[in-house]
Amino acid sequence: MAILKRCHVISFFMTQHRRMTTAFLSPKLQQVPEKSLGITVEEYKVRRKNLIRLCVESEQFRSVRSHLLCIPAAPRLFFSSNIMYPFRQNAEFNYLCGYQEANCVLFMFTEQGKGVENFKSVLFVPQRFQHDEIWDGKFEGFDSIVKSTGVDEARFTKDIASFLSTYMKDNHKFTLWYNYQKTVNPELHRSVMADFLRQGKYKKLENCDNHVQSLQVVKSEAEIALMKKSIEITSAAFKSAHDVIDEWKSKSWKKDSLLEYEIQAAMNYTCQINGGRLVDTPIVAGGNRGNLIVNPTMQNNNRLNPKELMMIDAGCVYKGYTTNVTRVINISDLTFEQEAIIGIVQLIQETCIKMCTPEYSLNEIYRKMMAVLGEYVQVMGFMDMELNEKQFYEGAQLFCPHHVGHYLGIEVLDTPLVSKDMKLQPGTILTIEPGLYLRPEFVPNKLSLFRGIAVRLAENILVTKDGPINLSENVSPREKATLACDTESCWYSEEMQNFMGSLLKRMI
Repeated sequence: MAILKRCHVISFFMTQHRRMTTAFLSPKLQQVPEKSLGITVEEYKVRRKNLIRLCVESEQFRSVRSHLLCIPAAPRLFFSSNIMYPFRQNAEFNYLCGYQEANCVLFMFTEQGKGVENFKSVLFVPQRFQHDEIWDGKFEGFDSIVKSTGVDEARFTKDIASFLSTYMKDNHKFTLWYNYQKTVNPELHRSVMADFLRQGKYKKLENCDNHVQSLQVVKSEAEIALMKKSIEITSAAFKSAHDVIDEWKSKSWKKDSLLEYEIQAAMNYTCQINGGRLVDTPIVAGGNRGNLIVNPTMQNNNRLNPKELMMIDAGCVYKGYTTNVTRVINISDLTFEQEAIIGIVQLIQETCIKMCTPEYSLNEIYRKMMAVLGEYVQVMGFMDMELNEKQFYEGAQLFCPHHVGHYLGIEVLDTPLVSKDMKLQPGTILTIEPGLYLRPEFVPNKLSLFRGIAVRLAENILVTKDGPINLSENVSPREKATLACDTESCWYSEEMQNFMGSLLKRMI
């Protein structure tokens, strides 16, 4: 009896300990209401049908009687012996069937004498032997795969060679749609497709990735709903970052300082408890570190100086759909210089967002951003006023060396083959992320208090025929900086001139 009582006491204290150790994280448990969201089997069928139609219609003279499309899934990737990276499915394969297993292949084909409406789709999956099931679980069965993806048939990948041989016998003139230049799955290419290409039985060899991405860039209602949910989780993750800061500021003993990875950990935790995860390692950069646009070795292991701005560039992936939001957060009160730069970037961003309509392309918005940013940089004294057009844009690029944004969806840098010169289509989601980077070497001595300030703001914008919708406007909301409140236009104005005049008087 005494032993049983002791066990109960130990259990009680272990429970209390768990509660105490998660107490610090409790403000970060930003729960997002669960919703039943996803892509239906019917939508996957429509996507495949639309792709086949695009491929057939792109055949100018209709000289090819049949078409064979090969879209591989991603392989498993290892960063050391037997230690895998988190799996991320190939975007084109994911878009067409949504199956989340590695080393699969989707074949879609038309046959001689049969129209586009009668195309077939076959999903090949790796065979799972009894020994494999110990590690990877039981094979779900072909019927289950067909039901969840809507393909006509499912088979094992060991049968691909036999399938291709039969197709060649029955179809003498066909176009093979396969991206051999970008081998998504090198093992599949080496073991099957390379030999198939060498046989040269096809009449034409084409790449269907352009066609897939032209469909993928316009989001359906189901996709928009998934991205809205992803943004809800992203918003909760940014709220967690604020909670960590507030928790640190409330401590009377104030440990040395916050560390960047503490912010990252809270955001990652929040994403995961809401069914998502961070798309990749976020940028959590204090002060001048924010001037490193993309740092592939980013460890987020530096101490944060409360007097400096902290840039957070992060996004969530939820059921295969991603977000990409960037904010600058002040731990202590904003300085005059910090608020001025934030205000300028806010103004530039507002002008760019207004252009997210079918009348403009991403490149046109980019050119507008650079023109506006360049004028501000000139007026503030960071760049010479007497410059020709080429010098002006080259100088502006020193202060913002990246594009104004990119398409967003299954990938963070979604549909990269879709031209940024194309007019925006209703249903497209993109980022608008102007930045102003005041690297110390670009800032003159008389404006030295601006050195090291880095501001980038990224919003996720849905293009509609009625105007842009800012899906991420509630993520880590901040009041507009004074400059952004005082003027209505990003162009050089009397208000801007007065503001900059007072600024320069203060700094000189």
